[in-house]
Amino acid sequence: MTAPAASSRPRFTAVAGIGLLLMTATHCTSPATGDDQGAPGAVVESRAGRMYPGYSPASVWNQPIPSDAEVDPASAALVGSLVRAHDHRGFVIAVSGWTVPVYFADGETPRVDVVLTGRPPGAHNDPDFPMNVRSILADVPIPEGAKPDPEADAHLTVVDHGSGCEFDLYGARKVGDQWIAEWGNGIPLHSDGIYPHGLSTRGSGFAPLAGMITPDELAAGEIPHALVFSYPTTRAGGPVAPATASDGKTRSPSALPIGARLQLDPTLDLATLGLTDYELVIARALQRFGMILGDTGGAVTLFAVNSQSVPTPGYTGLLPDEPYPRLDNIPVERFRVLRLPPQRAVTPLRTEPGPCARHVGR
Repeated sequence: MTAPAASSRPRFTAVAGIGLLLMTATHCTSPATGDDQGAPGAVVESRAGRMYPGYSPASVWNQPIPSDAEVDPASAALVGSLVRAHDHRGFVIAVSGWTVPVYFADGETPRVDVVLTGRPPGAHNDPDFPMNVRSILADVPIPEGAKPDPEADAHLTVVDHGSGCEFDLYGARKVGDQWIAEWGNGIPLHSDGIYPHGLSTRGSGFAPLAGMITPDELAAGEIPHALVFSYPTTRAGGPVAPATASDGKTRSPSALPIGARLQLDPTLDLATLGLTDYELVIARALQRFGMILGDTGGAVTLFAVNSQSVPTPGYTGLLPDEPYPRLDNIPVERFRVLRLPPQRAVTPLRTEPGPCARHVGR
């Protein structure tokens, strides 16, 4: 998920049935194939009739963690901050709010100019990026009936396989016949799923579908890519690779920086944990590919494609019928933080011509 300023407004949502508060401050995909079904990064049809992008096979999202991966010297302290966040708010999956609805365009989809009224998440790290400059994201295909996520971040993503592009909006709304968003951009479906100058609809610079859980992956019993996650106390001082922007504000050295990659202990015997079916699928992915910090939020949160945009059968029989299914049986204290690259204190943001986005007025 994504938002320009984590402190600009409260982000609390009541979670029905479990009494959990999920606060999302900013920002929040994937290949749908297993190792025996095709190469990572391939695009395949889901059980809901959708073709979700997997990005390049060479992308960090599609690279398993090597068996000799180096653990960060501060891993124990960093995981401690994750455990504290878990103990306070839990470990959940965002399914029907504070996540990203995904719609699909074709040659018949009308193209519209989206008025942009703000600036991208993470822009506070670049004092030279202009604030609140009205501009246009031109020629965005938006299907009839497309709706932003209902929560304040109002994400909306459109996948257009005809043009090979993904279009991402944050703070989206439709006023009469005019689409308006706080920020928007586009990225090729065959890219690495990371905006190189941080100009995404996430504070991390990640494309919002990167690391997202899809219903077809749960149905197949395998998630063949890294997951994206949020937690409350993201570190100030800029991102670490592979992130290209950061909305972190916490000064504690034990806070995780945006871009940190964590792995569930690969020696952990998952059969001993009493995992539900969906927890087992997720835990296997967390051991093999890990999860990458891409957002600031009120709980330790993974993200699934918003259920409002997934046709029947959607998540039926795959996840509990709840806005934020819990992951109570996955032990967060058994994560480890892979060695962190240096933080990049200033992340220059600039728009430039590309095959998938035309910004007019900047």
